[in-house]
Amino acid sequence: MPATASGGFPFEDKIEIHYPTTVLERHHGGCEELNEALWVLLKDMAERYRDDPRENAIYSGRISTQGGFQTGRHHNFLEEPNPAVVEFRERILLPAVHRYLTEVFGAEAGQLKPWLMGWANLLAAGDWQAPHMHPTAGNLASGVYYVKALEDKPAPQGWIEFLNPHPASVHHGFTLTRRIQPRSGKLLLFPPYHIHYVHPFAGPGERAIIAFDVLRERPDLNLVF
Repeated sequence: MPATASGGFPFEDKIEIHYPTTVLERHHGGCEELNEALWVLLKDMAERYRDDPRENAIYSGRISTQGGFQTGRHHNFLEEPNPAVVEFRERILLPAVHRYLTEVFGAEAGQLKPWLMGWANLLAAGDWQAPHMHPTAGNLASGVYYVKALEDKPAPQGWIEFLNPHPASVHHGFTLTRRIQPRSGKLLLFPPYHIHYVHPFAGPGERAIIAFDVLRERPDLNLVF
């Protein structure tokens, strides 16, 4: 029913949120054993395939990762038969994806049967990721899970940083970027159009993550990659 303003003119309100940037940040406790198993797997893959142009995606020249090791673009890391990958997918990733899609799409999320496409990378001192987004057709959300984070590094070393998609909003008190500190066991989910990058770090140690896209349906990998 129309309301009436103090001036006497009737009106109807409709408030919309245009182009939302919804981010889920979830930290898991008690997953040290799982993270260690994933770390061992990724270290083994990096040692075996670091110099293999087919198995190390950094040689493609088509990704944002600069240096280090990233699993090959011709297969889905989340379909690895390794028990640690299966446990990660079923116990950590899928519940968070369901929560995020429900928040973003509401009741429509129940009709979605998404397919998860994942890859993993290891970065050492000086390695980083250039600003990028995940524009794959049919992508509903993107995310990253920190298998091993170097939490003792001073900010912003190794931190992920998101760019404000509405830069003019700084006039309304918003910042141009949002940094998030990595922690082992932390999972982030965000819109695929949310531009982000990873700062390099100095000193010893390696950082290990699993990144992924939540696609509306299984794609033809030959077309996507």
